[in-house]
Amino acid sequence: MSLVAFAASPASAHSVSGVGASNFRTELHTVNGQVRGLHVAVVEAGSRLEVVNRSGREAVVLGYSGEPYLRVGPDGVFQNIMSPAAYMNASRNGMAYVPDDVNASATPQWRKVSSEPVARWHDHRIHWMGGQKPPAVLRDPGHRHVVIPNWVVPIRLGTSTVEVTGSLVWVPGPSALVWVVLALLLGAGVVVLGLRPEWFRVVAVATVMLLTVDVFHSLGVGFAASGSLGTRMGKGLFGNLLSLPAWVAGGLAVAWLVRRRPQGLVAAAIAAALVTLVGGFADLSALSRSQVPFALPTVLVRLTVAASIGIGAGVFVAAFIAFFRTPISTLPDPVPMPA
Repeated sequence: MSLVAFAASPASAHSVSGVGASNFRTELHTVNGQVRGLHVAVVEAGSRLEVVNRSGREAVVLGYSGEPYLRVGPDGVFQNIMSPAAYMNASRNGMAYVPDDVNASATPQWRKVSSEPVARWHDHRIHWMGGQKPPAVLRDPGHRHVVIPNWVVPIRLGTSTVEVTGSLVWVPGPSALVWVVLALLLGAGVVVLGLRPEWFRVVAVATVMLLTVDVFHSLGVGFAASGSLGTRMGKGLFGNLLSLPAWVAGGLAVAWLVRRRPQGLVAAAIAAALVTLVGGFADLSALSRSQVPFALPTVLVRLTVAASIGIGAGVFVAAFIAFFRTPISTLPDPVPMPA
């Protein structure tokens, strides 16, 4: 029997831990029988539940059949590999293979997964797991609905049980029209300015703006995750495998364009295409969803998505036009780089 990835580890997975923008909001209401040093929170846009236990006592999170699932205490976090929840909670959608010999009624077998008294996991009691929207939402998606009025996650401390309770609410998102218009205006502006004789300056400046927006966007997504500063910084900078090549291509583009090298146009087009797809269209749902995994106000993530699409498309088109409209023989003499 193979152990699943450490779902209880403080380390998490442009989405946060497997969840992107949505209209489902997970609310935590009460922690009945609160214990000093025991902190429970909903994190990562409702994707995971977090338990920090510095009470000095061991807390046992119960699984879906009431079986011991996690032990969180002074010695760290231990996972019961005989609990089906250990496998189901490894992913946001719960679609994981549960070995045949795993049974909630079996004697627990504990495996240590973290040395810190901090556990984070995808608890499927706190978010929507249906294949389609709830009936009330299907009938009237434009209004708020309480989808799960009272979810409960029990945590046992000694002979007493602490109940973590909350609700799942459908909150309609805003119209994306204003952001679509902004993206169109930004794109058109870059293309129009790129037709001027100073096309190399326009494309260089627009590329710098595009890279700045994309780095800000990536860090905002990364810092919406849980974990240490280094973990969140790493998720922001390296969470998407296409972001780094886009930044490298963009940096080369600016360096070449400053020297009026035509290859800068090719590099700018590559960077723009990557950012438009990865930082723009891939996160398009953020424009019209109420719950967006972003570390800052949602208006900023919508602004970055619109800017990524608008400026990115504008740079791509402007670079394409400039490359084919400007004969190599008529290009300005390259500006020498300082020694």
